[in-house]
Amino acid sequence: MKRPLLAALVVPTLLAATAAAQDFSVHHEVTQYNGWNVYKLSNGLVSLYIAPELGGRAIQLQLGDQGYFFVNKDLAGKHLPESQNNLQAGWANYGGDKAWPGPEGWMNDDQWASVPYYILDGARYEAEIAVDTPAEVAMRVTSPKDPRTGTQFIRTFHVYAGTTRIKVDQVMRNISRREIRWGIWHLIQNDGADANDPTKPNPELYMYIPLNPHSKFPEGYYKPYGDARHPSYEVLPGGRMLRVHYLYWVCKAAADSSAGWYAVVNGQKNIGLVENFKYFPDQEYPDGASVQTWNDGPGTISRGPFNQTLENDVKKTPYFLESEGMSPYADLWPGEEYSYPVYWSLARVPNPVAGDPSSGGIASEPFSAELNGASVTLKGTFGVFAPGSLQAEFFSAKGEELGHVTLQSVDPREVVRLDKTVPCPAEAFRVSLSARDRDGENRGFLGNFIIRPREK
Repeated sequence: MKRPLLAALVVPTLLAATAAAQDFSVHHEVTQYNGWNVYKLSNGLVSLYIAPELGGRAIQLQLGDQGYFFVNKDLAGKHLPESQNNLQAGWANYGGDKAWPGPEGWMNDDQWASVPYYILDGARYEAEIAVDTPAEVAMRVTSPKDPRTGTQFIRTFHVYAGTTRIKVDQVMRNISRREIRWGIWHLIQNDGADANDPTKPNPELYMYIPLNPHSKFPEGYYKPYGDARHPSYEVLPGGRMLRVHYLYWVCKAAADSSAGWYAVVNGQKNIGLVENFKYFPDQEYPDGASVQTWNDGPGTISRGPFNQTLENDVKKTPYFLESEGMSPYADLWPGEEYSYPVYWSLARVPNPVAGDPSSGGIASEPFSAELNGASVTLKGTFGVFAPGSLQAEFFSAKGEELGHVTLQSVDPREVVRLDKTVPCPAEAFRVSLSARDRDGENRGFLGNFIIRPREK
C-alpha cells in the first residue's frame, strides 16, 4: 500500500507572497533612462530598456529594481554624432547589448573592422512595437543599411508575461548586390564594477562556458588576444566547464561550446543571466567559436596589423565583462536573410553554477536527498525563471509515479534555498525537483536524485 504524501507547510516570504497577488502581465511605455529616450518593456519581474537612437541596443536589463548590464554613465543622455564616434575621435561605448557582423579583423574584406563603426553600432535605428498584448510585448529595431558589409540588422525583443525569459530574434539581411558571408556576433556587456565601491572591479563576477567534449582546441578553448598565462580562465575538474573570473586585465577567450548555453553570475548582487542558443556542429563558425568572452581592462594586445593598448583608466577602459555569442557563417545572396535567435533568462542565484540550467532555472548547490527512515530531507540552492513553487515527485524503480509534494513558494527575484523534510514513500527509488508556475505547469526540472540504490 502506498503511503500518501502530505503537502509540506509553506511559509512564503514577503516577496513570494506579494508575487502570488500579481498577474505579471507585460506592458510597454516610452520613457527615459539615464537621460536617453527609451522604450521600457516590463512585466513586474524584469524590465528591458531599448534605446533605438543608440544603435538599437538594449541599454539595460533589470531583475526587479536591480540593473544587470554595464551602462556608461559618462555618456548618459548623450547621442554622439559620427563626427564624435569614429576612429579619430574614439568609440562611444554606451554599454548594454549589441549585434555586429563577425568575424572581427583587419586583414581582408571578409573581416569586419570592429568599433568604432557608426552605422551599425552608433546610428539611430528605426523602431516599432510588433506585438502589444498583456501576454507578450515585442519591439523591433532596424539598422540603417551598411554598404561596406552589405548588411542590415533587424532585431526583435520579446518580453512575456510571468517569466524572466526574453527572446531576442536576430536577423541579418543582405542589402547589397553581391554575395556576402558573415556570422551574427551578439555581445552583452556585463557590469564589472564593485557594487559597494564602483571605483573598483567586482571580485565576484564569473562567466561559465560549458566546453565541447569533442573540441577542436586542445584545452577546449583558446585565447585570440592577451597573455597566454592570463589567470582569469580555469577549466574546472572534469574538464567540462570553463570558469572565467573577471579581472581588470585585458584578454579574450573563445570556445566551440556545443551545450547551447552560457551563464554569467554577479556574485555581489546574486544575479545570474543565462543565454541559450542553438549550436550547429556541422557548420563553420567565425573564429571557430560559438561563445567568446572579453575582459575589459588595461594591457596591450596584438590585433594583427597593429597593437592596441588599453589604458589603466576606468574612464577610458571601464569595468565590464563581455559575454559573446556567435552564429555560424551565413552565405547570403542579395535580398536573402538569416535568422539566429537567442534567449535570456534572469534569476537571483549565487556563485557557482552547478550543472546545466533548464528552462525552469539554474542550480548553484545541486539538488540532493537524504533518507531518514520514513522521511527524506531535500536540499539545494537555485534561481528560478518564473514565480510559482517547487514540487518534488517520487518514482519507483520502474518509473511509476508514487506521488508529489509542493515544497515552497519561489520567485525569480529571490535566491531559492531548499531545505525541507517530507514523508517518503517506502517504494521510492528516485525523486525529481521541478519548478512550477502559478498555474501548476512544469517550467523545467531543477534536479534528480536516486534515493535508494538499485537492489542487486
